[in-house]
Amino acid sequence: MPVEAVGNPPPEADQLRSALEKQLPEIIASFNQVLREQYGLSGISVGGFTVVPEGTVPSTVICDQESCSVE
Repeated sequence: MPVEAVGNPPPEADQLRSALEKQLPEIIASFNQVLREQYGLSGISVGGFTVVPEGTVPSTVICDQESCSVE
């Protein structure tokens, strides 16, 4: 699953993206576990996420059944 970077990613963004893509199955499994155990949400699974530079406050997050985007 590809990792999408938005905003003004740092120069090392390609290395970060590659590292995230390799670890993505474990990251998503961990996130799904948190949803179940801490928030009581079952029967759903995270399908992906968007990487946003730290300190960036998105003005709008728009999601549909396929994806989310930050504007």
